Amino acid sequence: MKIGRVINIVFITGTCLSIWCCKPPDQTFPLIDTPVQDVRFYQTGLTEIDRKVNDNPDNPDVYFKKAVYLQALGKIDEALAAVKQAIALDVTPDYLIKEAELLVMNEDYVTALSRISRAQILGGDYPGLWHLMAKLNYLEGNYEVALSDVGQALQKYPAGTNYFCTKGKIEWALQDTLAAFNSFSNSVAHPETNYESLLYLEIISRAKGAYDRAFEFLERNLLSNPRDRVLLTEKGKLLMETAQYDSALVIYHILIDQDTTDYVPFYESALVHYQTRRYDSTLYYTDKVLLLHNQHLPSMLTQARVYDRRRYYGTALKKYQEILVIDSTYVPAVDELAKLKGKIAYLQKIQKDREKNAQVETITPTRPPVRN
Repeated sequence: MKIGRVINIVFITGTCLSIWCCKPPDQTFPLIDTPVQDVRFYQTGLTEIDRKVNDNPDNPDVYFKKAVYLQALGKIDEALAAVKQAIALDVTPDYLIKEAELLVMNEDYVTALSRISRAQILGGDYPGLWHLMAKLNYLEGNYEVALSDVGQALQKYPAGTNYFCTKGKIEWALQDTLAAFNSFSNSVAHPETNYESLLYLEIISRAKGAYDRAFEFLERNLLSNPRDRVLLTEKGKLLMETAQYDSALVIYHILIDQDTTDYVPFYESALVHYQTRRYDSTLYYTDKVLLLHNQHLPSMLTQARVYDRRRYYGTALKKYQEILVIDSTYVPAVDELAKLKGKIAYLQKIQKDREKNAQVETITPTRPPVRN
């Protein structure tokens, strides 16, 4: 299951920097320490590093440090070019790990995985390396391999409670709910994984129908992130599933007021109204969604269901057909259209039978004459 900040997996720069720090620093080209992450600081540092590059173009470490500064400034492609220059001069696990981290930021997971595997072959055996391998294999759907990788990371560094968050995601993907719950419980205390861990604990609890616990985890998360849209959306879903429909609508209206270009709260509002049989409002909110995302199949499906329930079968039929023009494999529409066609055929047969019976002359019995 993948949702907002949940499905967007960010590889923490600090982790990779800690890996890099395992290598003895090149004192000839010291990396400037920074008290804060400040754009002016990185720009100034980059100017100094460029001077070092000009003075020593064959030193790989200076290119690596240039990549670090470019990454901090958000110039990922330039950072990749710099670290590739470092690798061309000297292939080391540290440089390959940095390249993998940057490739992940460009969502090139396959190449990143090959780089991190090469770093391992060249002797990289750091906990952070195994953790990064676990994340990449998870993203590629290699869940069993990922589970083994994160196990290696924890074996080498048992205090890495943030690693348990990755372990929990893998276990959740493998549908091992109990193990995932325990892993996320272990990673809640780490500041880097507190948000994600609480979010997954809420999702797991909601999936199991443990709504009291789900609300508890959600409220803990909202204390630190009161305006977070993912968390507020989750709260709306929880309120709806516990039949607190008006409270759910309040949450979705807050989200709509925050951002009128986000179709998700419009769609969730439509579902609340559909659940409570307020069909005019359902159509109103699904229309809002389709103005923002004209091929949002769940909204089109909801409209088709409304027309079906209101016995506007012809309109419902057209709506299902519109959906299948966009995606002929959309299972809910395929199944429901087949049922609707069956219903229409049945009703047409009844109508024909009624018309046929209306044309039959009825014979009424006559009473025999009365004889005195």
